[in-house]
Amino acid sequence: MASVERTERYMHGYEDWTREWMARRTAASELGFLLPHLAAGMTVLDCGCGPGSITAGLAELVSPGEVIGLDIEERQLEAARRLARERSLGNLRFVQGSVYELPFPDASFDVVVAHFVLEHVSDPRRALREIRRVVRPGGIAAIKDPYYPAFTFRPQTDELRRFVELSDKVRAHNGASQTYAADLRAYLLEAGFERTEATAGVETVGGRDEPGWILQTMLAGQTREPAFRETVLQQGWATEDELDAISAAGPALAVRPDLFGFVVFVTALGWAPR
Repeated sequence: MASVERTERYMHGYEDWTREWMARRTAASELGFLLPHLAAGMTVLDCGCGPGSITAGLAELVSPGEVIGLDIEERQLEAARRLARERSLGNLRFVQGSVYELPFPDASFDVVVAHFVLEHVSDPRRALREIRRVVRPGGIAAIKDPYYPAFTFRPQTDELRRFVELSDKVRAHNGASQTYAADLRAYLLEAGFERTEATAGVETVGGRDEPGWILQTMLAGQTREPAFRETVLQQGWATEDELDAISAAGPALAVRPDLFGFVVFVTALGWAPR
């Protein structure tokens, strides 16, 4: 297989903690805005599929239609292929590639999905143009990404405040945008989709008695992830001891009775001209 050129760095990396976190995601939980538009027999591309948990759900929903998961990282694809075998999904396959240069002919898919992917690229307009290229006439692009300025967490412990600050710096260093999701509808139109719609949604962190596992996962895992840790240390933004202290604070923060937060994301659909 030809190697895939990498010009950008994925902040979350590809270690076990990342795959375990991503494997919690399903098509039902993450793509409710798209599901009413799916039908049996459709061909679907999932860009940045990661370990394939969302992709597998798409394959079940459109069976016997073909679904392809694409990711730039082979370790993610290995996990995704194992999942497909475990669930006996014969209409699902995975390929390595970049969202900037999709290895498919024009007008190949009825639906193209990019879930929490374009937030990590430096040129989302270019990625959306490439997605538009492979969508068939009348087909749909479905995009979902976070809007980081609206993220809110309490209590604002020193470790949490420091983690948010470092995450912002790493995203900027990698060329990713914290705010592009608010422009998704306009960007889809620019890319050549004739009709678009977008909505904003909120997910709560804490607020009840359940542990805030996502904060624990992020603080404990992200600060030990080489893709994140090496950038922070090389840029001199924090010391190893500081990163270790942030990581160690995750479990205690996750079970605090006053834990509360919310994250904001944008979902958008674009229809290609018939």
